[in-house]
Amino acid sequence: MRKLFALLSLVSLVCVACESDETKTPVQTLTPEITITPSGIVAMPAAGGNVELSYSIINPVEGVELEATADSDWITDLAVDDKITFLVERNHSDSQRIGIVTLSYAGAENLAIAIQQNEALASGDVRLSITSERRTIFEATGGTGKVTYMLECDEEGVMPEVTSDVEWITIDSVDESTVNYTVLRSNVEESRSGHVILAYSGKSVEAVIEQKAAEFIPILSANSTVIRCGQSITFSVTYADEDVTAEAKIYDYYTKEVVDNPYTPAEAAERVFYAVYNNRNSKVLTVNVIPEYAPELPADAKPESYDFNQRMLIVDHTGIGCGYCPNMKSALKAMEEDANYSHKINIVYAYSFSQNEVCYSSVSKTFWSYYKDVCSTSYMPLTGYPSATFNYCRNFAAAPNHMKSKVDEYWDENPSASVALAATIKDGKYVVNVEVKSAEAQNIHLALWALEDDIYAKQSGGYEEWMNTHHSVLRDCLTGASNSDISGIDFGYIQANSTMSRVYQFDLFEATAWNTDNFKLIAVISAPNEEFDNRYEVIDTAMCVIDGSAAHDYK
Repeated sequence: MRKLFALLSLVSLVCVACESDETKTPVQTLTPEITITPSGIVAMPAAGGNVELSYSIINPVEGVELEATADSDWITDLAVDDKITFLVERNHSDSQRIGIVTLSYAGAENLAIAIQQNEALASGDVRLSITSERRTIFEATGGTGKVTYMLECDEEGVMPEVTSDVEWITIDSVDESTVNYTVLRSNVEESRSGHVILAYSGKSVEAVIEQKAAEFIPILSANSTVIRCGQSITFSVTYADEDVTAEAKIYDYYTKEVVDNPYTPAEAAERVFYAVYNNRNSKVLTVNVIPEYAPELPADAKPESYDFNQRMLIVDHTGIGCGYCPNMKSALKAMEEDANYSHKINIVYAYSFSQNEVCYSSVSKTFWSYYKDVCSTSYMPLTGYPSATFNYCRNFAAAPNHMKSKVDEYWDENPSASVALAATIKDGKYVVNVEVKSAEAQNIHLALWALEDDIYAKQSGGYEEWMNTHHSVLRDCLTGASNSDISGIDFGYIQANSTMSRVYQFDLFEATAWNTDNFKLIAVISAPNEEFDNRYEVIDTAMCVIDGSAAHDYK
């Protein structure tokens, strides 16, 4: 029995050892590799000259340096630093010659560079050659390219005459070794070919430039993408830069029915259309049909500008029964009265200290939970009242004397977007017209909060009379809020350097203690921010009274 136990133990040890060997992960050593730019043969004139090549090491090894050697005595001054440099001496013979520069790096395969030098010219002779690719293919969208060349003659500093044999290739610049050119966007549905021609003293060479065929789609546009119900939309369709509106058909994207042009929507809604021409569909066009009673947005004072001023969001978590809260209110009031700071902020007062207070609201308590549990605690966590929070992702506990320094730290001098709005109340509903103007392509969230002014209640610890009248008191979040997200609703994806507007309607809720005659709205726009794990972070805010508006704010 003892022998059997010993044998089983031995088998177990062997199996464990085998399993251990099989599960070991082999250490992989990445092989270094040398790359150079430009690659290929280095062509040199008979006169010789200095050569400079860029290089890089893929999978470099610490402490190892690139080395270079030459097999010909006419390749001199060879050096390796940030670049590889050497001198090619003049070729006085009547034969072309080739030398090799070899690059070496421990662990990498050697890289050989061929240096091909032309034979000496006879007196009065001219040699003109292209040293880059002789044939280049472009997409239909066009682009820029270059032709490198070598011109050898008795004269110094001369350049060839450069022309193109087609209108869609334009010559941009010519220097002693390079021709830069532009290929225009194609407007034909077949491939095409042209030439860049270099000529000097009876000699000429040419590079072939080919371009792929264009694949056109109709382009649908409208005289306006925001209209009031009852107004008409006039569509236009272009194809290959030609107006084909009369031959095209316009369809409703959802019903697939043909619509008239001009078209008059019967009701307010977001409408989506597309055009069909030459059996091809255009991209969709969205038209926002707003109610005829929607408030007018204010005029854009600088329609061409994207140089916005940011009004950052400050939320003061406070309470009437909080004896220390007047200190924070005093600090915020001082900023609102300071010309250096008043234009940088919008302040919301969220009363969540006690639900028995007249300024209390459930949404204020939701905000407290959000900022306490979700918001980044980059300075310090919320532990009591008063506490100020900046935008959506920064906390700042009760330290009123430092408020200005925190605005200096958090204020964005170059915000990516701006928000404007106009608001009214009609038939028991908020009607809000919101416009976002963005310098960047990004997805925008919109939060709309209802605030109340002129609420009188004795402030605990108040030492000045103004502290008993409460303004910008958070009452309702029209776009919804939760303990994990207060950024509101998806406004949509906006393209760079563009403007987008939407009209919203929300049911008016009024608690017993609220006075909607003193209501105003604040609009808060936000976008994903990598600094906060792509949580939505405030870009800008705007505040307006009911039956009023707030325009885009520029520097």
